[in-house]
Amino acid sequence: MKNAPRLLRYRDTACFPRELFSDLQLDKILSAHAVSILQKPCETAEAVRRNELFEMLENRAFLERVENLRSVLTSLARGLQLLRDAKILLDRYHRYAEVLSLYVESCEMLASMDDVGSLFADVANAYSTEEEKTSLANVKKTAQKIRQLLEEVHTGLLSFSDKCWLTPDCDAVGEFDRICFCASSLGFSVPQKKRQNAKINIAFSDAMCHLHANAVDEIETEMARLADVDLSAPVVYLDEIKFYLEIHSLTKRAQEIGVPHVFAKVAKAPQYIARDLYDISLLAKKCECIVPNDVELGNKDPFCFLLGANGGGKTTYLRALGINLLLFLGGCPVFAERAELYPFDRVFAHFPKDERFESVGRLEEERQRVAKMLVDSQNQAVFLLFNETFSGTDETRGFDMLKNTAEQIARNGHFGVFVTHFHEVMSLDFPVLSAEVDLSDKNRRTYRIVRAKGATSSYAADILKKYGLDRESLLARRHGNEN
Repeated sequence: MKNAPRLLRYRDTACFPRELFSDLQLDKILSAHAVSILQKPCETAEAVRRNELFEMLENRAFLERVENLRSVLTSLARGLQLLRDAKILLDRYHRYAEVLSLYVESCEMLASMDDVGSLFADVANAYSTEEEKTSLANVKKTAQKIRQLLEEVHTGLLSFSDKCWLTPDCDAVGEFDRICFCASSLGFSVPQKKRQNAKINIAFSDAMCHLHANAVDEIETEMARLADVDLSAPVVYLDEIKFYLEIHSLTKRAQEIGVPHVFAKVAKAPQYIARDLYDISLLAKKCECIVPNDVELGNKDPFCFLLGANGGGKTTYLRALGINLLLFLGGCPVFAERAELYPFDRVFAHFPKDERFESVGRLEEERQRVAKMLVDSQNQAVFLLFNETFSGTDETRGFDMLKNTAEQIARNGHFGVFVTHFHEVMSLDFPVLSAEVDLSDKNRRTYRIVRAKGATSSYAADILKKYGLDRESLLARRHGNEN
């Protein structure tokens, strides 16, 4: 079918780099196929339609219908491959007949999906037109004719010593079956017969085709009648359906350990707001308790630093931000209690890895990558994730590079989080988050990310205020003395 509606449509923009998914460890919980789809974000309207389909998969009856459709499409794809590989005529005819049956079943199932949401409804309508109905009726007629002709060809010829079957026949009784029956009747223990695949010898096939030349000619004629029918057309939906089912399966895995999922609201202005956001990549480590965190990044505080002890959950927080944003941009559920996100144009991440430093050294590699990220971010709504960038050099130089990067990000109005161990960031005019021990945890082994400092005051100003030495406190004290 030409111009068939798709279950997945994408933005007309550049793809997210594959490296981004490795940095966030999203490729540890999703297949390469699912990652390749998430590399291409979708428009907001498409995301809403995908949300609808994911929501419908929560219904058991609908889920079973989609799983059955996947099963039939999988069989069709396999049947087409076997047909392409078939070199023996009789084998090719039987494969072709099987493909016709699966094609008809696939088209009928797709046409029946007109009651299950906008995405499938579009597909169902396309497969329900009068033109498609007429075409499918012709395929059915041809399939029935070819099956009748194949019955004529193999009538009376079932097997040769249970090794060479022209067509499998469950009711046929071969030599092995007779021997087993006699042995059983005499009280002997008989091993279970191993099922053998159908095999057709090329010489035998040629002989049969010569013997039934008229039937073979008719089969070829019937096959030629369908030369213009694209029997592989329904298979285009197989990978798309697999993606929906895989993401649905991921939500079920998360739900088993108490991690919720929601469909994030689409924000009209750039922001990242979430309540109890989870790093779902921890499923790969079989974690049974994932600590959630809140996120609040808006026009007032679009970019912040994150400080904290090693093992305090800073990288986990960064992954949670990135993973859920990518899922949102792909029209998928996000793992949080609630969320309101903006459809950013691009997402960039910098996670240092030793193998990248062989040619230029770590610091130069980081400088080059960050510079490229900022150039590629120009004139776009961008979300940036940095994990200990510039930490491989001395404190003074590393902090200066960090400061310059942050200032450029602020000038460009980008969003993001920068994980660092440079505590000097407290002196900058940026909000700072901190990984602190969760007091609600009796064992004191878990951390929560909390606001340590807002962007409206510097670290020095906070200290002055704490000791009553800031301008407002001094003025208040002066007026008090005057009174």
